[in-house]
Amino acid sequence: MDVSDVISATATVLSYFGVIIIAYGGTKAVWQLLSRLFPRGKGMTYARVRGEFAQLIVLGLDFFIASDIITTLSVPTLDEVLRLGGIVLIRSVLTFLLFKETAELRKEEMAPVG
Repeated sequence: MDVSDVISATATVLSYFGVIIIAYGGTKAVWQLLSRLFPRGKGMTYARVRGEFAQLIVLGLDFFIASDIITTLSVPTLDEVLRLGGIVLIRSVLTFLLFKETAELRKEEMAPVG
């Protein structure tokens, strides 16, 4: 087993963690939304479910970026660098939009009812 195999395996494992985290977030969000149909005093709002799901998506994307950085460093072709740049750009835009949305949702949750 040489260094390129270790790098490839590490990138693959990181990608799988990203998939697992996003799948977990989606499953958790669906479960929380379904539990809202049968209230048991949980107090989960749609805003909170969306906020938690958004945070898990961003975390999962971080793992994908780490995987792509490792892949790009091991095989620094123009295609890989452009792919990494595109992914980082998309992730940055998503992070900004999700941060803005979750900040608005927090304001709504903290606003006095009345």
